[in-house]
Amino acid sequence: MGTVIIGAGIAGLFTARRLHDAGEDVVVLEATQHIGGRTRGDRESLLHGAVADLGASFLDRGQDRLLAFCLEQGLALSPEIRMFPKGPSEKYSGASIMLGNLVLRGRAVSEERRAELAVEVQSALDAAPPTPAETIAAWGARVGLSDDAYRAYVAQAGFNPVHRETLTSSWHVHPGDIGRLCWVLADSTDAIAHAAARGLDVRVDQPVRLISRVGRSYRVVTDNDELVADDVVVTSSVTATRCIGFDPVLPAWKTEALLGTPMSQGGKIIGQYEDGSRILDGVGPSTMTDSPISMFWLRRTAHDLVTVLGVMPDTGDGLLDDQSGALDVLDRQIAAMTGTTPRRLAGVVYNWTRQEFFGGVVSLGTGGAARRAALAASIGGLHFAGEATSDHWTTAMEGAALSGERAADTILLKRRARQNSALPRPSVSLQGS
Repeated sequence: MGTVIIGAGIAGLFTARRLHDAGEDVVVLEATQHIGGRTRGDRESLLHGAVADLGASFLDRGQDRLLAFCLEQGLALSPEIRMFPKGPSEKYSGASIMLGNLVLRGRAVSEERRAELAVEVQSALDAAPPTPAETIAAWGARVGLSDDAYRAYVAQAGFNPVHRETLTSSWHVHPGDIGRLCWVLADSTDAIAHAAARGLDVRVDQPVRLISRVGRSYRVVTDNDELVADDVVVTSSVTATRCIGFDPVLPAWKTEALLGTPMSQGGKIIGQYEDGSRILDGVGPSTMTDSPISMFWLRRTAHDLVTVLGVMPDTGDGLLDDQSGALDVLDRQIAAMTGTTPRRLAGVVYNWTRQEFFGGVVSLGTGGAARRAALAASIGGLHFAGEATSDHWTTAMEGAALSGERAADTILLKRRARQNSALPRPSVSLQGS
């Protein structure tokens, strides 16, 4: 057969869609019971048909491939949302998010104080900009931010890439590229995956254990099946890919790239509350905090209810696995912004770190462009895709989609080259004068 694709996330499905539409035989193998990868909608935990986005939640301006796909497929988007304002300089920066709603030490920070903190951080960014590999915490210490400014600045690591500030490189937040102008899907972001999967041969509960070379083909072994293919595209997370056996063994440069690309550790918290209008008025589009819930934003639903979605880095204190305790923390952050105790109807906490075939939220981009190029490089008929391999929008759904189409194009180019080489060459007659 043609191509086996490992992983039915955004990268795998966009690879498959491109190949299928070009007439290729494609099978997608998904280790879990779900398609969508790190996009997943929980349609059971909340009331009145509300959906809890357990993974990626929104599309940013500039994510043109996915925005175009949503339009093509008729996937409804919310009105444009500005998660936090531009400033305090003319451009967005690592200081901009401090101009949005902020809770420090359990109390809402006034607009005037937020402006002061943003100016302090912006001045430090201008005077001593962070190096790309310098951690957020290290830069804050080097430039001597005040306690409030430091707390606010490092909290961004928990929003993007949902990780500890001591392990997050500064490029994730300065200049940063998410949350400026964005859209939320009316249903859940896994609607993109379900639309991309239409008409494809997707097989769930098929964790791949071994990929071995057999002549010019590849044998792909799962827990309960074997397939043989001309090409294989590995789109699983770097953590999951490191668990697959390869025969022959992957070259050292590929293995080192996989080992040297950690994933952010954290999860998602979602609460559903009454008096949605009051909460929306108090909280606004989003709020950043120095609590274990680094950032949360809102989605209005029916019956004057509101869904509050937040991100939580795994700090090792067990809170991500304590649903009741984590939701209590979320309640307190909302209370700080609204001035009253919110009435929560339902909630759910999802720990991506503990998910066997994911092992985290997103790749951390360690090693920069050189590392991503090594992750993306093909080895014969073995190809690699996923947000960790993308030149653009690394860590984002857009990066995953682009990487999948890049892998598909590589295979299609190889097919065309083979077809052209098999064509008879035209004879050429040279006549002398």
